[in-house]
Amino acid sequence: MNLDSRPKRGRQPRVSDMANRLVTTAALLLVTASSFSQEITGYRYLEQPVSARGLALGGTSISVVEPEMSLAEQNPSLLCPEMAGQAAISYTRYMGDVNMGYAAYAGRFLEVGGWSVGMRYIDYGDFHGYDEQGISTGSFGVKDMSLQGAVGYPVNDRLRVGAQAKFLYTSYESYSAYAMGVDLGLNYYNEASGNSISLTATNLGGQFKSLYEERKEHLPTQLNVGWSGELQHLPLCISVTAYHLLDWDHDYVDGSGLKHSFKDSEMVLNHLIFGVEWTTSDHFWLAASYNYRNQRRFSGQGGFLRGVGLGAGVNYRQLAFMMAYTSAHAGDGTLTFQFNYSF
Repeated sequence: MNLDSRPKRGRQPRVSDMANRLVTTAALLLVTASSFSQEITGYRYLEQPVSARGLALGGTSISVVEPEMSLAEQNPSLLCPEMAGQAAISYTRYMGDVNMGYAAYAGRFLEVGGWSVGMRYIDYGDFHGYDEQGISTGSFGVKDMSLQGAVGYPVNDRLRVGAQAKFLYTSYESYSAYAMGVDLGLNYYNEASGNSISLTATNLGGQFKSLYEERKEHLPTQLNVGWSGELQHLPLCISVTAYHLLDWDHDYVDGSGLKHSFKDSEMVLNHLIFGVEWTTSDHFWLAASYNYRNQRRFSGQGGFLRGVGLGAGVNYRQLAFMMAYTSAHAGDGTLTFQFNYSF
């Protein structure tokens, strides 16, 4: 596969009840996500993007149709045959001693679909332990890891579905936990108009072994809807993503440590991400985004670049390099570096 090519979804056998399938699948995602919705207490690293392109587009990007396999990590229905033979690796310097990494490989599934396998991890650094008497017991590490596999398949020439299963492992000193999660995705893409609409239900599942017997950690189950549109006479793609739709009422603590609640119109903006991508050629792209929630959460008065994501990518033949910046926490900004290679 050449990274310069955009995905061209070949014609599949047409299905007469396409509208019924679309509505049924969307309803299934909504009901499934709602049934798993509960207090979110752990595994928040699963909400952090691993794709530099996705990070540049706001952190949650589920509708951009490009032959870039790490974009499908947030929406498995985007997996397609054009991604076959592509490997991706990314590294994120999150904050302090916290580091995140991701590696994955994609292949072709039944000629018209795509599959991927991958791993992500987050290392929180070293900590010092002490017993009840205050005597040091030495240092220990804290980390989370996810092993995952996904498949995407077309229903017809415009509609695709996908699913991703994740095995989650947590290690805190001598304690460990295990969990399973599933992501479901749906994408409708009209190549002629350049419009793409996606719906995802993410992190459905739970723990089957907890760190502490008396406390169960829940997965951050969420429902997201996204739209992307390519302008007809300009090399621009605009995206709007509605995310965290199962967590509508949301309080936040600003950079001054004060607790706030989003009000009326703010409540809508709190769930929207706006992104734009400029593709100057087949070898280069620039992206920018705005996330109102991050702006309000990570600064008392807005702050320069708070809530803004920026990124760029360049590719030559089989190799691609991407990097992105965003304010994903209350400290310094976050940088992600990514390499893709097509075998």
